[in-house]
Amino acid sequence: MTMHQHPASETSPSPENTTTTQTVSVDASSLIVGRETRFPLYDRAGVLLLAEGSMITEVFKSKLRERFITRLDVHSDDANLISTEHVVASLEKQKTSVPCDEAIDTQLKKAVKAGLQFVTNEGTVARDLVERHGTAGYEEETRDEMTRRTTEDCEVIDDLMLTVADFRQVDGGQIRTSIDSTLKNLCQDFDCVNAAALQLSDDATLARHCYRMAVLGMSIAVELGLNEQNVSRVGTTGLVHDWGMLKVPEEIRNPSRPLNSVEQFEVQKHVMHSLDMLSRVKGLPTLVPLVSYQVHEQMNGQGYPRRRHGANIHLFARILNVAHTYVELTTAYAYRPALSPYDAMLQILKATKQGVHDPNVIRALLRAQSLFPVGSTVMLSSGRMAKVLRANGDRFTEPIVQIVQDQHGRNVLTASAENIVDLAQGDCYITQALPILHGPEAIPAPHFLKNAAALKKVQSSKTQEASNH
Repeated sequence: MTMHQHPASETSPSPENTTTTQTVSVDASSLIVGRETRFPLYDRAGVLLLAEGSMITEVFKSKLRERFITRLDVHSDDANLISTEHVVASLEKQKTSVPCDEAIDTQLKKAVKAGLQFVTNEGTVARDLVERHGTAGYEEETRDEMTRRTTEDCEVIDDLMLTVADFRQVDGGQIRTSIDSTLKNLCQDFDCVNAAALQLSDDATLARHCYRMAVLGMSIAVELGLNEQNVSRVGTTGLVHDWGMLKVPEEIRNPSRPLNSVEQFEVQKHVMHSLDMLSRVKGLPTLVPLVSYQVHEQMNGQGYPRRRHGANIHLFARILNVAHTYVELTTAYAYRPALSPYDAMLQILKATKQGVHDPNVIRALLRAQSLFPVGSTVMLSSGRMAKVLRANGDRFTEPIVQIVQDQHGRNVLTASAENIVDLAQGDCYITQALPILHGPEAIPAPHFLKNAAALKKVQSSKTQEASNH
């Protein structure tokens, strides 16, 4: 696995080493449904609300709202697991600086001075090469072929990583072949490739992580209007930038609990390990080491290894930083489940408002994936369940969907034209985003209803149905 920003405890004494209970205040609305507490939860007056080992449920959150409880005290070790505000804060915060090899740092500074920090984007943009399929679904054969190619590419990446980690040189030609193939597939069926990559979210192995980052990074680059060469550079860096994680101790790479600050410091060292490993890959574009070095920097200067900010971070690194965050949030690890694609998008949007990500990159991410990413599952106002089939340009909340279950709960097995719905043109809309990857409960989303009148109509309909029964 490749968790780079493991949530860490905000107070150092662990419950095993001290009898003093360390608690922090959290917003009740930030509690994450489906996560289990390791310590009791109390309100501000010290009244027990939930016993240790209990699951956060929507019913529990509803009870808190009924009692007008807006904040509660939780153990500090729980805060980074069950509260979105603390999860986001821990993703943004880096308490230590990674020691840097001065020779490498000097070399990278020369690259910046030589103009590599700036992007030349001449010629045809890759977006103009992408076939637009409108509301047409994928062919089953196409989807199966994309999945097969994804598996093969991940196996190639895995072999190359292990070879380089063994201090042997490799030819970067295989990497170029993989990226060229992925770009060709993106141009043929942009949404299908993204959906195939999303299927890897339950596998936290390093090769799968790198592949998902490469695909999502290339998709963002396409929507930003970059040319083929630049899209390929983004994808190449996405495939190789995290190889140094193989040098991080196994118990830290694959933890069964959140990492403390010392362990996070060890994880951050992977940046330098990656640069060392990339020196043994022949034929990589000159730009790749520079971008790899900056992928974990953040726009507000809170990233690593050099705490660069804003325009001091290469555009490609800003793209891959967003891709990294999305992939991390939607991947399941031993000590915590994955967020649904929709919930991950909300986390990223919140972080963007706090200055973490480049807003232009986020807009391109939304065009590539929509607020409800391709492959995710949603409930419609008509009572039907649907899978997001394709993004819909700037209509971020109105993707093109395929009905998979009718309003009576019966499965719809065919992808015929009548089961494909363009929500921007239809008379129904999304009311829930379902956690298709992990988690037991749906995420209510009444704020996606088109207007207050529509919300009132839905509520009235439910009241009428209840009275009829």
